[in-house]
Amino acid sequence: MTLEHRARPRGAAALLATPPRALAMTILGGAGISVQSYLNGRLGREVDSAFVAAATNNLIAFAVTAAIVVATGALPRGIGRLRALGRPPAWHFLGGLGGAALVLVSAVAAPEVGVALLTVALVCGSTGGSLPVDAAGLGPAGRRPITPPRVAGVLLAIGATLITALGARGELEPLLLSLAVLAGVGLALQQAANGQLARATGEPFVAALVNTAVGLAALVAIAFATIAVSAPDALPGNPLLYVGGLFGAFVVVVTAAAVQTLGVLRLGLALVAGQTCGALAVDLVAPAPGEAVTVATVVGVVLTMAAVAVSGRHAGSRRAVPPRAPRSCPPA
Repeated sequence: MTLEHRARPRGAAALLATPPRALAMTILGGAGISVQSYLNGRLGREVDSAFVAAATNNLIAFAVTAAIVVATGALPRGIGRLRALGRPPAWHFLGGLGGAALVLVSAVAAPEVGVALLTVALVCGSTGGSLPVDAAGLGPAGRRPITPPRVAGVLLAIGATLITALGARGELEPLLLSLAVLAGVGLALQQAANGQLARATGEPFVAALVNTAVGLAALVAIAFATIAVSAPDALPGNPLLYVGGLFGAFVVVVTAAAVQTLGVLRLGLALVAGQTCGALAVDLVAPAPGEAVTVATVVGVVLTMAAVAVSGRHAGSRRAVPPRAPRSCPPA
């Protein structure tokens, strides 16, 4: 009797086990990021602190994820599987730091360089960083070589973001933009770490719980540091402003499961596509003062969708075979 058996995906992992379903849910998650950013921005203005708003947002995501983990019994199953497989490398548990760095850099850079230029830098970092992350096999989908279609997908995504940012106002701050690019690379590493932990535990919700816990710890520390300098206003009573945390929990779970099917690069491109679609919808429903939907915005959305399609060309013939993993207990 042997412990060498392939673990069958279940729950969220089973739902996203095929590329079409994984892409659809990831694009939906990307749209959720845009809505989350909009609500978090509103909350930040209400309390006069982007960091307190981010920590509050992450606290809600953590609470929701923890409730689901407890209700589904995912934690005991995940711990049992880790005992059978052995403890993963430490960096698999630190994906939340990438999200915290992204929030920190965005909060500091957005007022200085503008949201459009910030988005360009983040997309350059996340999509460009995803290529070497996939090529090195850091993600749970295994090694995925740098091929012309994948490079074309990255260039299309960057080009789409540049087109969308045409005419945007903002200062060229090399240091802040460089930090934003690095934060984008950190986002690619975050997806790889969360995906690896989800595969090791067999429970995407457990990976999401670890991610939100680590990110929350970092953001709370930053929030307390800012409160010591300037006290924020009281939290508003509008419950809709706190819904962003629900979107955050959804995105973390979906990406932790979908990266195992799509790889880090294609996951990142699908998120960018979803974000541009979500941003377009937000601009149509609740446009910011002085902002309007333009032809460049629509062209950017179309090109990001094309980037997802191009990056997946011939992917089926080179689909990575998931490695065999032992079950937590031998079959009868």
